[in-house]
Amino acid sequence: GRNWEGFSPDPYLTGIAMQETILGMQSGGVQANAKHYIGNEQELDRTTMTSDIDDRTMHELYLWPFADA
Repeated sequence: GRNWEGFSPDPYLTGIAMQETILGMQSGGVQANAKHYIGNEQELDRTTMTSDIDDRTMHELYLWPFADA
């Protein structure tokens, strides 16, 4: 997986960390935003596979940090 690229496996803590990081960068005059959106953690055959995520999982685990950021 790509867990080493993120702040935390906890979506709440990740949301706070993403939000504070972006606010900190923006306070220095840098345009910053959250990127590498949901379902983009597959390494093997990344360009040929789809990520099928149900609505509940998508909202509770994946979207939360991006909404905070």
